[in-house]
Amino acid sequence: MSFDRPAADALRTHGTNWTNGTSGIIYNDVIEEDRPMTAANARRSMSRGSAKMASPAAADLIGMFVQRNPKSNRGELSEVVKLVAEFSATAAKLSPSARKRLIARKAQFKKFIAEIAAEPETAPQVLKLVAKGPAEVSQGAGLGQVLSAEEGKARIASYATPTKVEDWAGLVAGPTELERDFGVARSTLHNWQKQGAVIGLLVGVRKHAFPTEQFVDGRPVSGLAQVVKTIGEPRTAWLWLREPNPELGGVAPLARLKAGATDKVVEVARSNFAGA
Repeated sequence: MSFDRPAADALRTHGTNWTNGTSGIIYNDVIEEDRPMTAANARRSMSRGSAKMASPAAADLIGMFVQRNPKSNRGELSEVVKLVAEFSATAAKLSPSARKRLIARKAQFKKFIAEIAAEPETAPQVLKLVAKGPAEVSQGAGLGQVLSAEEGKARIASYATPTKVEDWAGLVAGPTELERDFGVARSTLHNWQKQGAVIGLLVGVRKHAFPTEQFVDGRPVSGLAQVVKTIGEPRTAWLWLREPNPELGGVAPLARLKAGATDKVVEVARSNFAGA
């Protein structure tokens, strides 16, 4: 495929359409390399170097290429436009000195592109699954007897084993014990709980028990509020905080929080509960 006019001439003609007010920048950088560097040109070049350059999108270029090459295949033009858009986007991000170095080595640049284009296409790898033996055909016993809701609740209740909160949450204390043993005033505890800065585990209908491991010198450990906000449910958050985590070197997140690794723990929490 050939074009009726050089690409540089086309870019010069249509520069205003896609440079967002920096008309002619790319054309000048590419074409004006042979012009004498007068004082005026030097000042203009310096002022251009400090401006932020916008590159054209493929949609901005396709009309120009179609206009200049009306007899060319639209699909081929589309491929060329995509390449030009990619090259210009990369060039626009370079510093003026880097662009000048590329222009000075344009012969090598053309050779490099030709070498890439000449590389053979690699065939996509096809994954083949080979069975080691015939497939085993089996059938389960089925769902069994359908139970009523009442019978189902009764069976679940018989399977469940009552567990004290201390058995999985560690040592806990109520507001009275925290005020007496840790010096945490009830009003302060209430404000912390309202802000999500402490974890309160519901015990019974209305009472809350507070795991004492979350306090350091009478205050909630730093970063606890961010973890609770990320996970969203206090009971789940406390279980996660006390369990060793492989992403934290096998150390429990709560221990890492106490060691000051707040950012890392919050990052792992977001990773573990993404989309939860």
